[in-house]
Amino acid sequence: MRRYIHILITFVCMVSYVSCGDPTPTGWRQIESGTEGHLYGVHFVDAKRGWAVGTDGLVLFTEDGGLKWQIRSPQKAITPNALNKVHFSTANNGWAVSIRGQIHYTGSGGKSWTAQKSHTDSGLLDIYFVDETEGWAVGGGGIILHTNNGGGSWSRQNSPSTPHLWAVHFADAKHGWVVGKEGKILHTNDGGELWYEQQSKTEQPLLGVYFVNLQTGWVVGTGGLILHTTDGGANWNPQKSGTTKTLRGVGFRDSKRGWAVGEDGLILHTTDAGATWSPQASGSPEHLLDIYLYKAHAWIVGAKGTILRLS
Repeated sequence: MRRYIHILITFVCMVSYVSCGDPTPTGWRQIESGTEGHLYGVHFVDAKRGWAVGTDGLVLFTEDGGLKWQIRSPQKAITPNALNKVHFSTANNGWAVSIRGQIHYTGSGGKSWTAQKSHTDSGLLDIYFVDETEGWAVGGGGIILHTNNGGGSWSRQNSPSTPHLWAVHFADAKHGWVVGKEGKILHTNDGGELWYEQQSKTEQPLLGVYFVNLQTGWVVGTGGLILHTTDGGANWNPQKSGTTKTLRGVGFRDSKRGWAVGEDGLILHTTDAGATWSPQASGSPEHLLDIYLYKAHAWIVGAKGTILRLS
């Protein structure tokens, strides 16, 4: 039976004109991206339609769940600079942020992009929207930007941090967390009118954050660091990752099952909320830089055009 399934998968890949590669024992499959550019961010709006962004203004698009990808950058790239993260609120409306402080918006699913005024030259490292109008972007020098009109205007929120902020995640329109250098964890419970520090008990750079609800979340960073909270961040406790490699992204399907990704093709998986983390084979030696989960589906992007899909 297993051999039959493998033959069937190979046939599907052939007739789809896509190099699927061999699945790992854990189900992760390398997908041909059509680029050697580094991919820093990935986001899906449903099980089929997703985008990945990276070096030199690169934008990739898929409409079949990530089996085939096409370059959706216009003939003239939307920016010569690296795009760090991307977020879509609908199949048409999306935003991408760049290392030069630029925010780019599309209302056409990525077919065309326009620049929005960020009023900053600081590199923007992550962006998150809770709906079609309200979103946040974070980056260099502790900057936090906010919009309540889809990016028609962006304004700075008061940030108690000066080190770089690497990642942002909101559980709802009011409750959000931002993480960054020197172990910084910032939290708001009023949509960012007020941000205050939470104690991470570390000075290691924190690079990824994810919450499944208002109380339960995880943060990852350098040296294999994983922190976990069950009280909204009032207390953060380390979890044993079993690695010293830098972890760049984290995502959870529910309060128990999650993944963290990082250097040298590292994928860690937990089924018990992080009490134990186990490595999974990625089949890639490249640094893995971002992960996104949608229901039963998951995608990872990384260096040299790496795209992995969880079958």
